Amino acid sequence: MNVGEMQRLLSVKAEQSPGHRFDDLFGLVCHIDWLRLAADHVARNAGSVTAGCDGVDMKQFDEDREGNLTELRRTLRSGEFVAHPVRRVYIPKANGKLRPLGIPSVRDRIVQESLRMVLEPVFEADFRRSSFGFRPNRCTMDAIMAVHWVANEQKKYFWVVEGDIAAYFDTIKHRKLVKLLRRRVKDRKIISLIWQFLRAGVMERKLFKDTTQGAPQGGILSPLLANVYLHELDQFMERHTGLSENMKATRRDKGLGNYHYVRYADDFVILTNGDKAHALSIRDEVQMFLTSELRIELSMEKTKITHVNDGFDFLGFHLHRMIAGSGKKRLKILVPPQKAKAHLDKLKAVFALSSTSDSVIAKIKAANRIISGWCRYYQFTSQPGKCFGNLEHQTYWLAIQWLATKYKIPYTEAVPRFQRVDGLGTPDIRLTRHLDFKARHYSERIFKPNPYTTQTITIARESLDDGSYWMGNERRPGMSDLRLAVLKRDGYTCQAPACGKPLTATDSEVHHKLPVRSFRRPVDANTMENLMAVCIPCHRKLTEFDRRMESPVR
Repeated sequence: MNVGEMQRLLSVKAEQSPGHRFDDLFGLVCHIDWLRLAADHVARNAGSVTAGCDGVDMKQFDEDREGNLTELRRTLRSGEFVAHPVRRVYIPKANGKLRPLGIPSVRDRIVQESLRMVLEPVFEADFRRSSFGFRPNRCTMDAIMAVHWVANEQKKYFWVVEGDIAAYFDTIKHRKLVKLLRRRVKDRKIISLIWQFLRAGVMERKLFKDTTQGAPQGGILSPLLANVYLHELDQFMERHTGLSENMKATRRDKGLGNYHYVRYADDFVILTNGDKAHALSIRDEVQMFLTSELRIELSMEKTKITHVNDGFDFLGFHLHRMIAGSGKKRLKILVPPQKAKAHLDKLKAVFALSSTSDSVIAKIKAANRIISGWCRYYQFTSQPGKCFGNLEHQTYWLAIQWLATKYKIPYTEAVPRFQRVDGLGTPDIRLTRHLDFKARHYSERIFKPNPYTTQTITIARESLDDGSYWMGNERRPGMSDLRLAVLKRDGYTCQAPACGKPLTATDSEVHHKLPVRSFRRPVDANTMENLMAVCIPCHRKLTEFDRRMESPVR
């Protein structure tokens, strides 16, 4: 089956018939081609290495992927499928608090992905252009530019309501959500399957907890369900934002304000070209709507009324109207100081002096990932060079301090030893500089068309930071540097008997001639004399041979 074409047909039907309720979608969810593609999507996700409460990760699932998918399809079609509880972990937030993250089992992730592939084309036809979060081909920068579009000297939307929904993902009402889903989905088996995932419960430190409300953050289906729920708010706001230009002009003539609304997941802002009283009025209207219709709460303490001259934060950016180089006021998009500090704190954790037993290669790789991701996110801000330059300077000396401590040499020796023409590093790897990322102008179209009905558009999704990151710590400290040294010594050639295959840094491994288990201290096994470079197939064979030799004879 051509999955992409079927998704296009679903979305076209949804666009052409706004009142149509889709039936017989369950057959698509269970179709082996949809499940295969869903498994591919899950496997490409960075979280595929993490197991759910059943202890199975994607690597184990892939040992017999076709057999596992066939069995999964059978249980779905027979009605035997039962969703596992999600495994709950906690991720630290920037404010020091912990954010709960739910990790479903691999097979549940595949079913949820198949469900998303079926339902997203349908609801994408309904979603409004004011919504940007967790939608294909839309990103945080689109939402920021949608704010920038009206907060200028021509349109004068200068008063801002900074919306904050209290514990949104934890307070979604299941029955209300199902009622909203049924407006478009008639298939009872689809509704029943979604209900299973909503009510599957949570495993936290071996304790089971019921889930009578909320959608687990981390679930593949949760973002789509969250958008379906808040689509009601988008429609409510269209009563104020969907006016014609003539109607808006009439309101201004009467001294009334017009409104502009931008939402990214549960974060939203409402801008008005009226005065503060108009901002207060729309805030109260939104509060009443959320409470009465969606039964969720607007946090009045965190929902601020701000003038753009005072600046406000949205989606990790600081937007501030100030005097530009031309002498005129304009809205600038800036890096918030707290975000720069949080970024530097991550790099301090990577280059912690307690981790000098780790490899230089591993540390620099970890730092490069953090620097690259952060700088790409803030490349589109107003003149980011000053902020980037300051962070680059501090990162340089964090790395020098770590290198000097690792090799027990003074700074005056570490600088010339590791300084390269293009920056700090070794002959094999260089520390990415913040200033490698130049300021860029965001020129993409803000309000994008439905990608499912526009076949020429490639569907992409924004990768969001879940708060976790690799700090360059190794399971066997120092092995990354040692592995490269062994590879060079062995001439980038597999040393296994009768092989001699050419190797590269990406398709090679090191094999312990005497297994680690043979040594009283595991670290004693990691010597150049006990290591040899091998290709991945040979490494598996040699490791299996060592295990057989150590097994007792029966």
